[in-house]
Amino acid sequence: MYYIFYKNIAAEKLGIAKTLPPYLGSNLKPDDLLKGVIFASGGSGYDPLTSTVLSVVSMSDQLKYFQEYLSKIKQHFGEEKVKFILEKSLFLVVSSSNDLAETYLVRSVEYCRNSYAEYLAQLASDFIKELSGLGAKYIGVFSGVPVGCVPAQRTLFGGFTRLCFEDLNNMALHFNSKLSSNLDALTKELPSRVVYIDVYETLLDIIKNPTKYGFEVADKGCCGTGLIELMELCNKFSPFTCSDPSTHVFFDAYDPSEKAYQIITDKLMDKYLKYLNN
Repeated sequence: MYYIFYKNIAAEKLGIAKTLPPYLGSNLKPDDLLKGVIFASGGSGYDPLTSTVLSVVSMSDQLKYFQEYLSKIKQHFGEEKVKFILEKSLFLVVSSSNDLAETYLVRSVEYCRNSYAEYLAQLASDFIKELSGLGAKYIGVFSGVPVGCVPAQRTLFGGFTRLCFEDLNNMALHFNSKLSSNLDALTKELPSRVVYIDVYETLLDIIKNPTKYGFEVADKGCCGTGLIELMELCNKFSPFTCSDPSTHVFFDAYDPSEKAYQIITDKLMDKYLKYLNN
């Protein structure tokens, strides 16, 4: 769910809206299309197998919905509005966490960790090319995160002391290195401004130095035991849930808390927004 929170918080900080509606939302009105929408599907990834395994909307289908969105803008507001939106909008692409943490376990019969990271980076590049080909002018592409340090991975692979799973972190770093170099090459090839956004180091610093950011707990989620629960298993009926999520870096065993998202988004906007605006 990383991508949805980043985009909603970024939209709020930019003064666009408190939240952006999902494109597939049932209550979406024509005027809502002009503020921006979210095409992301929780659990999706660059690897097409990820969306199949998790039964969510694939990245390729998200592009198809984007094309459909542009057609609706043209139908309701005209061709000039389509051109305006493509030239003035900021497109944020946030993916790879579920590819690295989940789908690799299936793909490991055909890929080593490094080769899978390179495969993902190429899929990401292909996606950016398609998005640019549809007319997106300003594209921010998020790096992978230190997935080996999320509570669930610590519980499953971190041993008795629940250390970060460094094999997974190293795969994320290899993906980031290849993704960054691929995007550098694309900036010379595409008419779009493409900016690589490094979220890895920002989140890792929060995890490694939680008290610096006002957190008390970084190795467990607030929800339930904080060791393994996520998504539907996290609700008001979950036993042992902490009373104040803002004390935790993670809300569940995978996703950061709202406070952590706010801190990350503030830092990233301060660092990268100038590159996307120039």
